[in-house]
Amino acid sequence: MMKNNLTTENSEQSFYDLSVSNTLVSNQDKLILLIENDQLLSSIIQQRMQTSGYQVVQRYRDKDIEQNLTSTTADMIILDIGFSNLSSLSIINIIRHYFKGPLVLLTARDSEQEQITAFNLGVDEYLVKPLSVNILLVRIAALFKRYGKAQIINEDNPIYVGDLTLYPCAHKCQVGQHTIVLTQFEFKLLRLLAENEGKIMTRDYIYQSLLGREYNGSERTVDIRVSKLREKLTIEGLQKTHIESIWGQGYMLNIAE
Repeated sequence: MMKNNLTTENSEQSFYDLSVSNTLVSNQDKLILLIENDQLLSSIIQQRMQTSGYQVVQRYRDKDIEQNLTSTTADMIILDIGFSNLSSLSIINIIRHYFKGPLVLLTARDSEQEQITAFNLGVDEYLVKPLSVNILLVRIAALFKRYGKAQIINEDNPIYVGDLTLYPCAHKCQVGQHTIVLTQFEFKLLRLLAENEGKIMTRDYIYQSLLGREYNGSERTVDIRVSKLREKLTIEGLQKTHIESIWGQGYMLNIAE
């Protein structure tokens, strides 16, 4: 028995370790953000997930949680909410404002009403402790698989924002019926803004998501590329959709009224 309501079954361990060894490589590109205030429990979960090949970043539920979320490039978030209640589930709303990927909730409360509320707020998995670490890892793998299939389907679907249309599979961009030639970065940037229409994409988030590094507070790389992207869109007659600069924060795609 492991501490803090996480268990491991010795009789199944050899079979489990064999299956894990076959998935280590495929898991290496998966980054999991673990939000947990119990340091010991967080370390146990982190160690086992890293053994399975995942990259894990630990954070705490505190006043800086929104800053952590806006700067994350995580593929999954695991939130341990401890001895929660319905009011404390409001953190799920905050997470879902910034994060669209798989979200797992760990809790010590087996409450039907809490489960209903959590799922309605956007949780993908609701797991009650005590919990087998092996089962947690199986659920994580299944959730990644499910989201992966959904992403393949979504890649075939055009994204419409005002008079702008993006075709993710083909990396094709149109304003009305006119096709615009964009660089790979310009397309990724425009897609990020389009998929988050009406939401501010901070420079920190853009740098982490698209460039894989932190924004140093003075670099102008993204600003210059946004300016060039705006110019291309304007030349092709984009009128209903605008990339707005949000002073001191970043950029937001909006449809003009």
